[in-house]
Amino acid sequence: MRVKVLAAASGLALVLGLISVVTATAPAGASVSSQAGSAVDYAHGHGYRSSIGVLDTQTGAFTGAGDYNSTYASESVMKTFIATRLLLTGQMSGWNETTAYKMITQSDDASASALYGRVGGDSLITWIKQALNIPNLGYPPLRSGWWGGTQITAAGMASFYNAVRHRPGVWNWLGNAMHHATTYGSDGQYQFFGIPSATTGFAVKQGWGGDNAAGQPAFNSTGFVNGDRYAVVILTQGGSYGTPIANMVTAEARLLMPGGKIAPTDDPVGGVSSWSLHGRYLTVTGWAIDPNALSSGLRIFFYVNSQPFTYVQTTLPRGDINAHFQATGNHGYSKTLMLADGSNTVCAYAINVGAGKNTKLGCRSVPLNGSPIGGISTKSQQGNLATFTGWSFDYDAPSTPLTVVANVNGVFAGSVASTVVRPDINTAMHGSGAHGYAIKVRLPAGSSTVCLHALNRGPGNQSSLGCASFRVSLSPIGKIDSVTMQGDRAVITGWTFDFSNTAQAIGVVIDDNGKHVAWGPTAVARGDVNQAWSITGTHGFSYSIPLAPGTNRLCAYGVNTGTGGGNSALGCRSVSRASGAAVAPATKAPANTAPTSAAPTSSVPASSAPASSVSAPPAGSASASATSAPASSAPAGPAPTNSPIAGSSTAK
Repeated sequence: MRVKVLAAASGLALVLGLISVVTATAPAGASVSSQAGSAVDYAHGHGYRSSIGVLDTQTGAFTGAGDYNSTYASESVMKTFIATRLLLTGQMSGWNETTAYKMITQSDDASASALYGRVGGDSLITWIKQALNIPNLGYPPLRSGWWGGTQITAAGMASFYNAVRHRPGVWNWLGNAMHHATTYGSDGQYQFFGIPSATTGFAVKQGWGGDNAAGQPAFNSTGFVNGDRYAVVILTQGGSYGTPIANMVTAEARLLMPGGKIAPTDDPVGGVSSWSLHGRYLTVTGWAIDPNALSSGLRIFFYVNSQPFTYVQTTLPRGDINAHFQATGNHGYSKTLMLADGSNTVCAYAINVGAGKNTKLGCRSVPLNGSPIGGISTKSQQGNLATFTGWSFDYDAPSTPLTVVANVNGVFAGSVASTVVRPDINTAMHGSGAHGYAIKVRLPAGSSTVCLHALNRGPGNQSSLGCASFRVSLSPIGKIDSVTMQGDRAVITGWTFDFSNTAQAIGVVIDDNGKHVAWGPTAVARGDVNQAWSITGTHGFSYSIPLAPGTNRLCAYGVNTGTGGGNSALGCRSVSRASGAAVAPATKAPANTAPTSAAPTSSVPASSAPASSVSAPPAGSASASATSAPASSAPAGPAPTNSPIAGSSTAK
């Protein structure tokens, strides 16, 4: 089994208009993929288990052969983890450094055992995985404290070497030590099997033993070749211990590097950075570069449903790509494709230059059913009125306004045409005309959900633009506007109403020091309140209250109507009357003015309703109750005129 990541699309012929591009075929046996596969096949044919991982530290391309994502006993290869943690944590000095150098160059087991506990013991590989972000590196040893049994994968180990190669603080020390590996290990084992027997200028860390669950010999050859450009990992298990398995690893290394080097990757590398769909227009951006033409732009071809569709040149600057590959020129691309209704599979290919094959950069499924698209841009609430703005667009009718329908708790509540001009939508969707909307929806008392839909034109169905939840107080809202002294009396004025029936006058109860002193309906016309809340009816009150000598705590309550909710405290004010002053007789409450539901009893302490506890809900509030907002949020007299808040969801 062998796989090459960033695999090319082989033998691809692209024809678009008068342009014909035919792929060049790489010479047989010239690819690292075929050579790695041959090496693993050879080992398998002789009864060995084997996997190979090769990673180009310049391009990031990985080639795997065999079961390169399965674990093998690391043996002494894991000693690189010990050295790496010492380097990353600033412990590589003095005795630690002397011991670690012997551990790497001579593969000295005693040195590894002495340092193992200092770097976390069996948790070391877990720490390395997290520190270098290599989730497929492997697992702790099968037997506690048996560091040679640490489990590694060929793919993970290649990624580990790539990571340390790009960390100067680790590579400068570890690379130097690996370049100075001795011919024989401290136990007398010949270390130059595998990679050292197939090439020169290598940097290696070898491993040998039998620390796997099967108890079989395990010989591993890992390190860097081609001037430290390629990380190579050969993991092999089986056969007889010593010379037989060592010779097998050497044979694999020579098949992998028949000329003493890893065959360079000739195929382009690159990718898709983003897929952005606006209506039927798909914009694809990304980058691509050919190792054989590091300063030249490439052609990027797009196929839709396996048919050639369009192409673009890499003309956009990508400084990050140039820095990574030490290249010049422009290697970024961006192309917008207009797609048809139905299922669309869009694939991007980088067209090869010179030796090598075209490379598939990525594919994306883009189904289009002709239905409208759109969204809610802002939402706000003032009392029982919700306001939405947004946009809707049907790419079957790119210049035509759509109808937007609002439902409240699943019941139709109104509609509006999208007649607001939205230049941003026209630009993004390649349309014209007006595609924005603004709609107001009346809300019931209690909790409700408002959903908006855009009606379809042409093929497709109506589409949801989004939903929002609101809450309108079930209890009355209102406030005391003023308390003024008139001799031995106080005149208390204010307003209140209940969203359950905004046209109905509701009861008001006035307490003085916790005792009911007046009650009746809201009989005073308050045009300011009606205008502010878009309601009708009489919702004001005014009572003249006789005062006892001393401090009088006057509190007002709105009496709830309908189901749910309760009576609401509208606020309290404290006034004083001088001792000994004459007291005028109390005015009787008018006949038939008792509220329709029970007024608060005197068991409700006066202090439970502070003077600032009742007001209109704050701007845009979805759940303000009559007792939740400070008095300062509404001017004396009318309810406040609220400005909408942005509960926006950006148009997409």
